[in-house]
Amino acid sequence: MKSFLTALVFLTLFPIRFRESPSPTVVAQSRFWYPLVGLLLGLVLGGWTALSGRLGEPPLQAFLILLAWVGLTGALHVDGFCDLCDGLFGGQTAQDRLRIMKDPHLGTFGLVGGVLLLLGKFVALHSVVRGLGSATGTPLSVYYGAWVVCAAVLISRCLVLCVAAKSHYPRPEGTGKVLIEATSWKEAGGFAVLAAGVAWSTAPHYSDWGVAIGLFAPTFLAVILLRRICQRRLGGITGDCLGAAIELCEVIFLISAAMVQRIASPISS
Repeated sequence: MKSFLTALVFLTLFPIRFRESPSPTVVAQSRFWYPLVGLLLGLVLGGWTALSGRLGEPPLQAFLILLAWVGLTGALHVDGFCDLCDGLFGGQTAQDRLRIMKDPHLGTFGLVGGVLLLLGKFVALHSVVRGLGSATGTPLSVYYGAWVVCAAVLISRCLVLCVAAKSHYPRPEGTGKVLIEATSWKEAGGFAVLAAGVAWSTAPHYSDWGVAIGLFAPTFLAVILLRRICQRRLGGITGDCLGAAIELCEVIFLISAAMVQRIASPISS
């Protein structure tokens, strides 16, 4: 149970306090709960997505969804994404990049990266919820956008372990060290299959495997590319890399869903 609560602490802003800090073993075991935490968080955000449709037009709805999304995660992973942008683009050597990533101050690359990330999420959310307008009132139109949001959260918590699997932690110690070095390719492969299944479940309305591939493939390839870039430029994977992977997964999946929805027109009047 403590490993599950540890996963909640790492992935959300839920107010959980421990009498004693989780042991390295518990931190490593917490990775097995990532999909469940993603599902719970996704259901909360999905429910809010469905509810917020009654509160305003698509731009306001997209903003309210994004506000809740950032609030429930405490911008923890956005911070990791910004730190990684600063490090990858601001240093000349791996050690320089790691040092920059530890700096609490936000640099230009981090600021630009964070703005583009949040803007990408907002635009994709707006596109998804706006696409439902032509069929408002049908069960599909009510819940499709909610499930897209839930799926984005769940898939990202599955695929983040593909970044961690069999990776080297480039610092002597750190919060994510035991989790990263404990994750195997077998585990990551199992979670990737789960993520692919969730992507497929987002597209049964189209009755087309090509749509499921269009949703999953860009997200999965983005994670693998991020892993490769981090390993080459940092000499391994850090906790910031995992946070960045979660954010990258979410925004790529949302953009893919918006584009597929536009092309395939899954919701017809």
